[in-house]
This record gives sequence, structure tokens and C-alpha cells, in this order.
Amino acid sequence: MQLKRRILLILLLAMALLVGALTLTGWLGEQRWQQRYNDALLQNQRIAWDKLQSEQLENLEAVARRLLENPDFQNVRDPQATMRIEALLARTVREASPGMRIDVLSPRGSLLATTETSLDPQPMAEIGWIQRAHSMDEEVQSLIQLAPQRYEWVKIIGFDHGAIAIGQDVAPHLSALSDYLGGRIFLSNMRGAYAIGTDAGVLKNLVPDVPVRTPRAQIDTVGEGELQGHALQIISQPVRNFDQRVVGALVWVQDVTASHRSDRLFNALSLAAALCFAAMLVLAIALYVHHAMEPLKRSVNVLKALSNGRIDAALDDGDEDSEDEAGAIARGVVAIRTELLNLDTLRQERVRTRVQQERLIRDQLRTLADSLDPTSREEILSALGSRNESPALPASSGVDTPNQLADLAGILGRMSGLVSTQQNRLLKLLRELQAAMQTQALFASLQQELEIARQMQLSILPRTAPSISEVEIAARMIPAKEVGGDFYDYFSIDDEHLAVIVADVSGKGVPAAFFMAISRTLLKSNAMHYKTPGKTISALNDQLCAENDQMMFVTVFYGVLHLPTGRFSYVNAGHNPPVRVRSGQAEYFPSGQNMALAVLEEQDYEESEVQLAVGESLVLYTDGVTEATNNAGALFGEPALLDALHARTADLSTAQVPEHLVQAVRSFEAGAAQADDITVVALTYRGVAP
Repeated sequence: MQLKRRILLILLLAMALLVGALTLTGWLGEQRWQQRYNDALLQNQRIAWDKLQSEQLENLEAVARRLLENPDFQNVRDPQATMRIEALLARTVREASPGMRIDVLSPRGSLLATTETSLDPQPMAEIGWIQRAHSMDEEVQSLIQLAPQRYEWVKIIGFDHGAIAIGQDVAPHLSALSDYLGGRIFLSNMRGAYAIGTDAGVLKNLVPDVPVRTPRAQIDTVGEGELQGHALQIISQPVRNFDQRVVGALVWVQDVTASHRSDRLFNALSLAAALCFAAMLVLAIALYVHHAMEPLKRSVNVLKALSNGRIDAALDDGDEDSEDEAGAIARGVVAIRTELLNLDTLRQERVRTRVQQERLIRDQLRTLADSLDPTSREEILSALGSRNESPALPASSGVDTPNQLADLAGILGRMSGLVSTQQNRLLKLLRELQAAMQTQALFASLQQELEIARQMQLSILPRTAPSISEVEIAARMIPAKEVGGDFYDYFSIDDEHLAVIVADVSGKGVPAAFFMAISRTLLKSNAMHYKTPGKTISALNDQLCAENDQMMFVTVFYGVLHLPTGRFSYVNAGHNPPVRVRSGQAEYFPSGQNMALAVLEEQDYEESEVQLAVGESLVLYTDGVTEATNNAGALFGEPALLDALHARTADLSTAQVPEHLVQAVRSFEAGAAQADDITVVALTYRGVAP
């Protein structure tokens, strides 16, 4: 962009900023003036309203004082006195201004007498106001909304036997306020909609909903109806009752169409005048800049010609003699033209230097090509040409070329070393990749074998519950790894005895899985031979200790249920005590003193016995349940297990209990990794069918 245009653009921006600043200043000043004006309107509205309200309340107080002078008010509970009071109230209302209502109230707020003629009149005053007027000898006065289209001023004065409340309808007196302030007056309800006021038909359709809880002064333009296009100034502020609760809004509406239009016209004319002045000022400055920039334009044209090799270009006569900035630039242009002839001579020397530098770069590139494979090396050498070739000297153009070829030669020399290093690194990476692919293949094979082992482990566990009507049994096991060390089993020893086992092998993974398989096989074999739990576990312990080179051990809970009677004989060999659930309560079995299996040989294992009633349940589990941890490292624990069984067991079937406990553990873990195998077995004794 030309300098002249940049200067003009800057001037235009400056003028736009100036006009914008002036406009903003004027707008802010107008807003401050409008705010002060609105505050004055709100204050006038409040003063007029307070004056009208005070006058009406004083009138109501005077009426109440005259009524209380009647001696019948000292015996308001006497039916005869009450009838005379009602007649007095009716006569007072007829003689007073329209819209008056009088209530005589007991200290508890009930109506003793009223001038209201409806079937079910309600007191005008709230119970709290009545009590304050009666007990604290305090005069209570307030504005209330008796109905959607009715507001009243209420004055409450207490006396010995209750209180008298006199109300005056607000609507008939709004016209006086309208005459005083000018315009239209109405009260809006708590939704901001019209309730009562002057010119109801006009205001309901023209005035939008107003804010109730905050004072506001605004000007709205009517979009339809008989006042379409008129500007209405709406002044609104909240009105409150005795408890300072907002019960509506007092709205003052004035037609300010003429003044509003004159204000807008004045603002538009002011803005147009400012814009015209700015445009004339910019035009004058543009003409001056155009005249001042002509010598500079001729100097720029000469410089362009010199840059293209046209040394015969010259300035106009007298341009060099000027004493301003344009003359200084013209003298500089002449000096540049003189120096260009000298620079052409120096250029030839620089070209020869550049040729030498290019030859150096070619030699470096040939050295770099020696580190490549034969095919690539021949391709590069062919592109570089023979060593005897030299770059041709360029024709003289009068352009000085920066000399950076020596630096490029050094960079390319360093690149030759980088290429060699990179090639060796790629070979090393290829060897490492081959080794990684072999390791990945071995890992995939191991994963496949572990999956097969997991399926085999799960296949030896019971798939279905025994078809025995005396019991219901269900189980769930979740290994922590592909294969685990927990196992459970249940099988019939004979027609009257059912064996139940839950065990936990020390450790995890493949060793624990193999030790589990051995333990399960031997236990089931011994159970069929020895029948009783004590002898079965003792024999199993000796067998596991015989060749236990890995020093592994297993905790076992083994029980035998006598189906006809519910007698449950069991041995707890270092395992977690089961939970007994009866009558909706859960409790642990007593902790046994027996040692885990495969620790010491020739151990006698103590056998215990409990009697199960019909409907009682047993819950067997491994320490993967009670020792489950969350992200904070806290344990699930035995109390939480009892809480889970207390909470839902009565609502669950036997088949649902294992899954219920697993879900309780998962909720406690909250996403933490499973630390140990989880196994749960639930058994419910149903007794012999009749």
C-alpha cells in the first residue's frame, strides 16, 4: 500500500475514533442525565403515593377511634352487643366514602363482626398483625391484596377484647394520584400484570408486564392498537405491606411521544452534523497530502527504475533543491545512482567467489554420496556432474546477491556424517524390531495357553446346583488373574448327605491353580471315603504335606449337611468364618482354631456342628470379598459384608445372593483393580418335603 494511502487511512481511523469518542461521551452524558431524571420521577411518584396513603390511613384511624368510643366494644362477646356493633359498622360504612370495609376481630384472628356481605368472608388482617395490635398496643397499617382485582389500605387498632381493622379500597383514589402526577396510574400484581387502575381498557393491552421487586423507569413504543407508534414512559416501583413484603407494583404511565421524537431528531441531527464536519475535514487533509506527496512519488518511480537496471532515469528539475523531506530523498536517489556503477564492478568479484563456494559444496555432496548404496551413489554423482565442470558465470544484472554458500557448504558437510549415523541406527532398530516380534509371538502363545488353563479351571467347578429338594445352592467365582487359587464344590456323599467346600490356595496364577486342582481332587476322593469332615480334612492335610516342595498351603471350609434333619457338621481349616442368616439377621460362625492345610503333617482337625432350621441360609466366601480395597486403600471388611447381607438378603433368592455380594464389593472398589480371587457360595436349607 502506498504511503499516501496509509496516511489517509490513519487519518480516517483517527477521525472515526474522535467521532466515536464524542458520540460515546454524548451518549454517556445523556444516560447520566436520563438516570437523574428517572430518579426524580421515581421520587415524585413515591412522595405522591406516600402522601395519598398517609391521608387515607389517617382517615381510617379517625373512623376506628370514633368506633372504639362506643361502650359495646368492651363486651363484644355479648350477642346483643355484637348486633349493635354490626348495626353501627353498617351505618358507618354507608356514611363513609365508597369501598370501605370494617372487621372486628378476636385476639386469635377470628371474625366477630364485619361489613363484608359475601357468604364466607375472610379477615382482612393476618393473625400476626392482629396479635401485635392487641398484645403490644401497636397500631398496624398496611397495603393488602384482597382479590386479584382489589387492593386495600388497612388500619388495625387493638382494644381490650380484640382488634378493629378498617380497610379502604385503593382503586377509587388512584384517579386523584393520576391528576396530581399526570398520566395514568395502576397497580400490578406479583406477576407484573395489570390489577387495578385508571383507563383499564387501555393499560391492559398496551403496557407490558412490569418488574415487581425493583424500581424501574423506561420508555416503550406501542406496536399496535389506538396508540400505535406512541412512546410511553413507564415508572414502576414495588409497594410493600406491614411486614415489608412486596405485594405489587405502583405503575405510572405517561405519553411522551412528542418529547421522545424531538430527542431522537436532535440526536440524529447532531450525529449528521458531526459526520459532515468529519468528512469535510478528511477531504481537506486528503487534498493537502496528495499535493505534498507528489515529489515523493517521483523519487519512488526513479528508485524503481534504478532497481530494474535503468540508470538513465532522473528526477524533475528542482526536486533536489527543495529543503523539505522530499528534497532530502531526491538527493539520496542521485547518490544511489552514482554508486550503482561502482557496485557493478564489485559484483563480478562476488560472482567468482560464489563459484568457488559452489564447487566446495559439490565436493561435500560427493563425500556424502560415498556413504550410500551403489545405485543411489551413482544417481547422486550423475546429478552433480564431473569434477571438471564449473558453474557458468551469470550475466550482469546489476543485482547484488547475498553470499551464504560457504555456510551451506558447512551444513551439507555435517549432513554427510548424519546420514551415516542414521543408517547405522536404522540397522540397529531393525534388529531390535525382529527381537520384539519374536517376543510378541511368545507372549501371544502364552496368553492363549493361560486362556485354555482358565477355561479348564472353570470347567472343573460345578456347573449346576444339585437336584436336591432339601437345599438351594448357588455360587460365583471371579479370578483376579487368568487362573486363580480359589475353588468351591458341592456334591452328594450319599442319599442323605451333601458336601459343601470353599477353599483359598496361597498365591495366585498358574502355581495356585495347579495346587487348587490337586487339593480339590484329593478332598473329593477323601470325602467319599471318610464321610465325616474331621477325618476327611486330616487325611487331605497329610496328603498335601507329603511332597509340598513349593511350601504352598490352602485354607478350607468343608461342611456336610444331613438333609433329613438339617444338622450341619463342618471343619474350618484356617478359612474365613461363614455367615449364618436366619430370621432376617446375619451373624458369623465362631472362628475356629484349626490350622490351614499343607503346613504341618499329622494334625487333628476339630469338627463342629450346628443345627439349621428350615429357611436358614449359609454364605461361604473367600478373603477376596472382605479384603477388597478401594482407591484409598481401605478394606471392604467383615462388618460391610454383614451390612450387605442384613440389607437385602430377605428380598433375594438364594441364586441372587452371590451376585448381590459381588455387586456390593464392586460398588465399594469404585473402579479399583481386583486384588484377589473372589468366591461366594450361598446355601439355603428347605427341609424335607411333606
